[in-house]
Amino acid sequence: MGLFNISCKKATYLVSKKEEGKLNWIESIQLRSHMTICSLCRLFEQQSKFISKHAKHVDTDATLSEPQKIKLIKTLEEIEQ
Repeated sequence: MGLFNISCKKATYLVSKKEEGKLNWIESIQLRSHMTICSLCRLFEQQSKFISKHAKHVDTDATLSEPQKIKLIKTLEEIEQ
């Protein structure tokens, strides 16, 4: 890939980096260039912004009951297999 032709994988990485305010000028141009042609990455950026916006309102003091913890662990173990 050329300097301005980046993969969707790199574009999604740059979207996340952009949300943290850490893009340099080359990365910014690369991302803008990619976004003009890739509707899926534009959708990813919209979804990422939505999640970030709503994650700020999550109760950080929330706790899980023991049955919820066990269910979560079981689900994660099933995913790993």
